Amino acid sequence: MPAIAASADEEYDIRKGISGIAYRLFIGFGVLALLSVAILIAGKLYGRSLVHAGHTSATQRFQVTIDGDTVSAPANMIRIEAQRRDGPSSRLDLYVHWPTLSGFRDNLARAFNDIEPATNSIVFASLLQRATTADMAGRFDAVYRNVMVGPITDAGDGLMRARLSPEHGYVDEYVVFGPPDRVTGRRFVVRCQDAEATAQTVVAPCETEIHLGETLTAEIRFPLRLLGDWRELNAELPAFLDSLLVGQGRP
Repeated sequence: MPAIAASADEEYDIRKGISGIAYRLFIGFGVLALLSVAILIAGKLYGRSLVHAGHTSATQRFQVTIDGDTVSAPANMIRIEAQRRDGPSSRLDLYVHWPTLSGFRDNLARAFNDIEPATNSIVFASLLQRATTADMAGRFDAVYRNVMVGPITDAGDGLMRARLSPEHGYVDEYVVFGPPDRVTGRRFVVRCQDAEATAQTVVAPCETEIHLGETLTAEIRFPLRLLGDWRELNAELPAFLDSLLVGQGRP
């Protein structure tokens, strides 16, 4: 049977159909390309927002007055966004990277988001009105020595360790302390949560307090792994926090 020849009109329709498919494919690929670019941009922006996760790399300083003392701290050291403002406050929550004593920066984002006890290196310090006449080191002989239970053991690096009595409210806690300073007589003293006794991961299980300025207490928390740096912590953290106070030549 002879092949049926297509008319001129039919040939035109066939060509038109091919051109239409090509056009739709071109539009489709164009839309996909635009979507890919949009997803890439959104991914970068979303990734950056995850990196910051409430942090800020801004270094604008805020002057916060707590009781009778004023603290000048950069935004990237102030942990809570609502506290990044000038004026009076009941407390100021700071965090810094150890050992640089730096606030949040993009190149330290991994450290600030690290919640692994074996690698975490962030020190937290909450400044608030003083409620006791002595800080933790000052309470060592009067309080902690009297609530130790069990043997005093060697904690390494020149430190000693003893469990604290749960009957006095110290549940799953122990005290770690160093020798008296030869000049001041003060000790390095911290209380730590027993990580093996809790079901949840505690990022900064060790805490201490130091008096600051005229009216402030700094409640300091840090990872257990930093106990090895206790001499540096004991010397540098009080000096660093003191440097944030306004007045007497300070910023």
